Amino acid sequence: MTETIEKTDFKAVNLLDGHNLTVTWDVGRRCNYDCSYCPAHRHDNFSPHASLETLQDTARFVFEYGELLTRFKTNKRLNLNFTGGEPTVNPNFLKFGEWLRDTYKEQYKNKFKLNLTITSNGAFSRKMADSIIENYGFITISYHAEAHQKIKKQVIDNIYYLTEKKFPLKTNVMFHAEYFDECKDLCLQLDKDGIGFVPRLIGEHEDSHKSFAHRYTDEQLAWFKEYWANKNAKLNESKEEKEATVSHEISAVQTEKSEEKKLARQLGRPCCGSRTMEVCSNDGDWKKSQFLEFAKFRNWHCSVNWFFLHIEQQTDTIWHHQTCQARFDGTRGPIGSITENRKILDDLRQNIENNTMPVIKCPLGPGKHCGCGLCVPKATEKQQLFEILPSHITDMNLFG
Repeated sequence: MTETIEKTDFKAVNLLDGHNLTVTWDVGRRCNYDCSYCPAHRHDNFSPHASLETLQDTARFVFEYGELLTRFKTNKRLNLNFTGGEPTVNPNFLKFGEWLRDTYKEQYKNKFKLNLTITSNGAFSRKMADSIIENYGFITISYHAEAHQKIKKQVIDNIYYLTEKKFPLKTNVMFHAEYFDECKDLCLQLDKDGIGFVPRLIGEHEDSHKSFAHRYTDEQLAWFKEYWANKNAKLNESKEEKEATVSHEISAVQTEKSEEKKLARQLGRPCCGSRTMEVCSNDGDWKKSQFLEFAKFRNWHCSVNWFFLHIEQQTDTIWHHQTCQARFDGTRGPIGSITENRKILDDLRQNIENNTMPVIKCPLGPGKHCGCGLCVPKATEKQQLFEILPSHITDMNLFG
């Protein structure tokens, strides 16, 4: 039976920056928000907090897994990103950050570089902000326009406070259809003040259909499409051409009505980590991109397991990636449990020692789009993927 490959204008994607191993760690479902578009399984206000001891046990697995993989990567950096729910509501979170840094320095400092990051809604106290500055290396703050005005002011104040302290951050502006102009204004403000941001469409989760947040008008979708077209154009122009022809300001984005109404996910999606990709057309031409208009990779050969790992503390599960959920056997689901993580480590060691590292084939169903893993190297043909990977992996003999 012939395997279906989605028809597209390109045949391979490479990753030009940010090619570290990123572990996203959902430390718990508890959240101080209740966004209408956030799936019920992603947040609540009653789940128990993970204890300090539980978090430490899971971290030991992360360090061991990271050491095994980064040994064979050109970029020997482990980016450990805490998310939720809202990670900062866990009362053990700050003390855990101190323990992480101490343990890394004592046992793993000479094996790989560690970057501790947080994905947060930004609704935390000034004391928390100061502790983040002291113990962590980067924060992504998601701006949610549904929140109360007082809370939104607190979030914006925290963004500017961290910026004043020269703490690295990025803002994901979640574009709510009913607050679209507010979100555009915030982007203009951040752009003017030199603060990094990514405008994000809502409605990427199948179970968020009850919300009106993602029911965009033609004009709103056209704004997004034009914004990312301009963004990608700037990536591929020389410095002189860029200065002469492309405005840096978001206000240059046109809001003309689109020719036909499209669902948000049909527009494609940006790399939510602002990574720069390189895309190979069917004619063999490579161009830089931070946004892919096409994001359906069914049966493509993919290296997502070399760049991501996802941990769900509350459900006791470990995944290659939280959105595609790809496994080596072509199915979707967790690759094991936190409490029995030794099997994951033993299997990884065996594949390394025997040069039998499998290659993932995208298991997404027909028409399904790739989520946050779209920026990893992938190709329609395995051989082309193997031509890309040597810039990321030091020993291609691992694949047999």
